[in-house]
Amino acid sequence: MDQKKWSLVKANYDGTEDLADGYYRLREIEDGYQLAYLAAGPCGEKVPHPEVTLRQVDDQVEPIRLRDLEETPILNLTQADSAKIEELTEQLLERFIMRKNLNF
Repeated sequence: MDQKKWSLVKANYDGTEDLADGYYRLREIEDGYQLAYLAAGPCGEKVPHPEVTLRQVDDQVEPIRLRDLEETPILNLTQADSAKIEELTEQLLERFIMRKNLNF
């Protein structure tokens, strides 16, 4: 995972933000962070599309789990699928950066 992109996102997001195409959320959890794009569900709920769990290891973060409730069937990836998690995490980081017009 690109740590520079992660640092840029972490410095510019806190909590949940409603941007042009949906909700973007970054929150701290026990051993790291959760990064998510949240689509509006049919009843107004926020549905992860996707949500990535990132583990903090020293001064680095690494994606360890990804779930996407908008995919059919539901996408639920674990560390055994690390290459796919890495790829989708990079896409999500780029989306966060693009939506806020951050300079990388």
